[in-house]
Order: sequence, then C-alpha cells, then structure tokens
Amino acid sequence: MLYRVVSHPLTPLIGEANIPCNEWFRPRYLFFTPDGTRIIHGSVDGTIRVWDLSLRELIKITTEHISQLGDWARLLNDHIIVSGTSEESYNFWDIISGTPIRFCTASQASKGLDFTSLASPPNDVTTQRWEMILRDANQWQGDPRVHSETHNRVAYISEESIFVDEKSSNTNVASLNVGSDPQEDFMMSPSGKFISFRLLGSNDSYLWNIATQTVYRLDKSLFHRMFFGREWSTDGHYIAIERSSDFTLWDTRTGALVSILNFGRAFRAAVLGSRVSDGRLCFSPDGRCFAAADGGRIRLWDMEIAVQYGPYRRNHPLSFRDGVLIM
Repeated sequence: MLYRVVSHPLTPLIGEANIPCNEWFRPRYLFFTPDGTRIIHGSVDGTIRVWDLSLRELIKITTEHISQLGDWARLLNDHIIVSGTSEESYNFWDIISGTPIRFCTASQASKGLDFTSLASPPNDVTTQRWEMILRDANQWQGDPRVHSETHNRVAYISEESIFVDEKSSNTNVASLNVGSDPQEDFMMSPSGKFISFRLLGSNDSYLWNIATQTVYRLDKSLFHRMFFGREWSTDGHYIAIERSSDFTLWDTRTGALVSILNFGRAFRAAVLGSRVSDGRLCFSPDGRCFAAADGGRIRLWDMEIAVQYGPYRRNHPLSFRDGVLIM
C-alpha cells in the first residue's frame, strides 16, 4: 500500500509503495495517468498495478503471459486498462468488478485492427461500456510518451555533431559540434527546446539549450557513478538523472542543480555493474510530483518541496572555440 511519510512535515518524500514481488523484478514502465491521480506500474513478472495517490491500491492485474504486459498501459474511464506494444497490439481488462477480466485483444491486420473477444459481458451495461471503448481507438492507440511531445522537430547525429531539423519542412534549425562522437542515447525534451546527451567513453551528461545555443555539463563534480536513465518534466523546465541510488534534478533554463532525491537503496544495475538500470522514473503531468520505481518499490516526491530543500548548485555554460564545444 502507498502511505504518507509524516516523520517531517516538509520532507520531499510524500509517498511510498512496496511491491510484493522479488525486488529484482525490474519495472517495464512507470506512468502517471493524465489526471495525475494514479500511477501505473508494469513489472516484468507480468503484473500491472494501478496505485491511487489517495494511498489506496486500485487494482492488480496478473497477466497470463509477459507479452500481455506491453510497453505501456492506460486507464480509461476508471473502468478499463489497456496495455499496448510497439507492434501495435493491445489487451483490454475490465476492472469495475474488482476482479480484472481480459475481455478483448486487438492487433494490426492488413485491413486495419483485428479484434478478438475473450470474455462475454455479464449484462447489457458492460456490453455498452466495452463497445464504447473499442469504438474510439484514438483514445487508446499509440504510446502515451510520444503523444506528450509538443514539437515538430527531429534530432540526429552526424559524425561529431548533433543536428535538429523541422519535420514538416526538413529544414535545419540548429546544430552542435561537440568535438567528439556523441552517444546515440541523446534525448529531446517534450517541448523540443533542449537535448540531453553524452559523449562516447564518458559518463558526464550535458544539456543543450537549442534556442540560446548554450551547453551545460550537468554532472561534472557530483557524478562519480554510472549514468542511467533520464526523464523530462512535462514543461521541460527540469530533467531528472538517475544515479546508482538517487536522482539529481536540474533546471534546464539555467543548468543549475536544484535537488538530489534519495531512493533509499542501490538499483540492481549499480550493484551488478551493468550499464542498464532497473529503475524507472516519471513526472506527473502537472509537474508537481516526481516518481521512481525499481522491482520492489515506488517512491513519490513533491517537486516544490524538493526544490526548496536543494542542495542548489549554480552552473556556467561551456565555451566554444571555432564553433566547436570545449569540453
């Protein structure tokens, strides 16, 4: 169960959930629902959980096969959970009765979506509810992380430079020569205004403000551990960077470190020395909360209090020489 942490009235940590499974079962995904009132957690053991932030567990779904877990999940009308995959297949569970019923699957076929019914509705009301959900595919198709983007830009790497183009016109917006080969795991913010990147052979992370053509090194002195996941706040004003057992929060407009959030224990990858983390992290749609999870725990922080607590560290943009970034 989620519970409110009350040991200190102004602690950034405001909630925690312990997941009753092996702590090394890494999460496949972690999402807030669009209204920000629930968190959806998909675990590689094949379980989907929806946590109500009023501190009650809403539902637990144990899938029949790991493929049904999907790459993401949505909660529709408080009644239906749909999970989807990158191959555009979908599974639907009705949770209104308290016992999840997988009532339908859908997959792409040559003539559009192919639906397969798996359960019979107990009454006419349930039939109407199922038909209504399935009729409006726009509300459940596609990865919700992609739909949150508000820009029309594409970024790519060519030799030692990162380029940003407008998708509609294929015109170049900006380019950044970093003087070395960038890693392919660069990330553009939802607004298309910032890019987080690394260089080959380096664990340091960098932030590029495309509009002002400024670049900040984010983890020059603090970062003595491996570089794992990153996540942008919805408005793009903050980026969270995962380390071995905590997260650093950075203001993208100034490059300043604004807070460090402790997860309370090391992620599995940090223990085993892997380059891939078992953690997942996300911001609420309104930017007020930040959540993170590994295989056995979900933690929730209040962003306003986290920024107030710090620690705070100013940052200065890096310099250029002959158009090449000086690292």
